[in-house]
Amino acid sequence: MKISISSLLTAGAALLLGPAASSVHADILYVANGFDATIEKFTGAGTGSVFASSGLNIPVGLAFDHAGLLYAANANDNTIEKVTIAGGGSLFADTGLSSPAGLAFDAAGNLYVANRNGNTIEKFTLGGVGSVFASSGINRPGGLAFDSAGNLYVANIVGNTIEKFTPDGIGSVFAGTGLVSPTGLAFDSAGNLYAANSGNNTIEKFTIAGVGSLFASTEMSNPIGLAFDSAGNLYAANRADSTLTRFTPDGVGSVFANSGLSSPEYLAFTDDAGTPLKLANQVPEPSTWTMLGLGLTALLATLRRK
Repeated sequence: MKISISSLLTAGAALLLGPAASSVHADILYVANGFDATIEKFTGAGTGSVFASSGLNIPVGLAFDHAGLLYAANANDNTIEKVTIAGGGSLFADTGLSSPAGLAFDAAGNLYVANRNGNTIEKFTLGGVGSVFASSGINRPGGLAFDSAGNLYVANIVGNTIEKFTPDGIGSVFAGTGLVSPTGLAFDSAGNLYAANSGNNTIEKFTIAGVGSLFASTEMSNPIGLAFDSAGNLYAANRADSTLTRFTPDGVGSVFANSGLSSPEYLAFTDDAGTPLKLANQVPEPSTWTMLGLGLTALLATLRRK
């Protein structure tokens, strides 16, 4: 019996992942509703509802931890709120913060916070213990994003740059052209970094090497947060007109939602089961490759017996 490599790989993936591998998740989008002091939740069809409203005071940054709990940066009272899956809130951190904005988790579960007024990046352990991660090269930081190698990218709203920090906190300028008050950051599946230019209503796209180009310049009004869904569509929160814009991978934009919003800030996604979407360009964990190898070996042995 002749077996092609492509058919073997396809069958092996099906053996490993099962029927769910071909299913399409209806991603859920969470939005920090700044002026309403709520977190809104939107279905894939753009239907919104209030997800959380307690313990919030001008929420800005959002990020999910590995357990599916949502964290929100309260810019007005300098705190970080932790929100359960059911929408209930509790205080996670209230020290070392000064108008916190963007949030991001590293692979170890530490939370990083952009301190806009303090011009620092704070790092909090799982237990809420904080320390300064970076303070050089920071000029009113906004959005944060990690790449698959564990490097942290920071949008400098006033400095009009994107800084790159190694896991050890060593910083350098990643990009300094095409940026006008950059805020939100997001990676696509190929490792390109996207930045929301809140100052000129555009979205800039940067290659891994930091080479920039214009991705989108329509359907936006003071864009802040950015986030990708599992299909590769990019969402932008428009603070000035309280709308959300969805862009196809080709940069074609349309209004995704325009109700229930009041100065939306940053965004975060889960799938329909409540599992946070992983970093788009993150490579599979070694255990996944091991499982795939075992699955393909078992499949090949089965086919040879036929």
